[in-house]
Amino acid sequence: MIATQARTNVIATRSGEHLHAYPQILIGVGGATHCEFDNSAVSMTRGSVLMVPDAAKHSYAGLGLDSELLVLDLNLADELVLSLETVCGLSFRDSLFRSPQSVELAAETQPLLDFARYQLSQSRGVITQVVNHQLVTLFLTLIGQQYASDSIDKLPSSLRLDVLNRVIDNALDEPPANHVLAEALHISESHLYYLCRKQFGLTPQQYASARRLNRARTCLQQTRMSVTHVALEHGFADTASFSRAYKRFFGHSPRQERIL
Repeated sequence: MIATQARTNVIATRSGEHLHAYPQILIGVGGATHCEFDNSAVSMTRGSVLMVPDAAKHSYAGLGLDSELLVLDLNLADELVLSLETVCGLSFRDSLFRSPQSVELAAETQPLLDFARYQLSQSRGVITQVVNHQLVTLFLTLIGQQYASDSIDKLPSSLRLDVLNRVIDNALDEPPANHVLAEALHISESHLYYLCRKQFGLTPQQYASARRLNRARTCLQQTRMSVTHVALEHGFADTASFSRAYKRFFGHSPRQERIL
């Protein structure tokens, strides 16, 4: 698995084809570079950002000796990248890397490209890892926040809780996946993730789990259904996993619920 890193790539007048098993962000630092995918193409200049999904075959061609890119090689399972997803309120795979797409860095942030190039040219040994983390954090946050901001201008600013709760409640025994919830709300999975984090401070699956547990609590309080039956009716594989989740959420076990 690739290690998350930042690096410069002097393209100059070289050309070729690439196919990576990991996503990349390419940022124009100097000159111009032309990139083509099966169904799209983009010419990158200073400040241009191209998001390349894993397994997206593409060709490139430098259009001058000064053609240079800042490259972010990303491991989406990396703890650093996962923490940045939380900061940006995005699932990067479902947003930035759902398809090849490009944006432009704001003009006031472009001097950071020279800073990045200088930092990478000076880093050595252990310091390289520190610089990598700094630059990945800086640029991935900038790009993620810009992407989220652009999306918010066009998409719903809040979740329809009546629809969300109905979908969850209608499948308590088999919790719906994120794509099912997103389809019901007519939004993307990344926007579902963003709005859940914004409104509840939870991921979609954390919200669904909390609702299931609250429904299970009501069932324990108002019926004589066995704990095992309640567990199975609310999507838990067995009583033990239900009890662990219940105690973690409420601070006491399901059996204690009926004593309180």
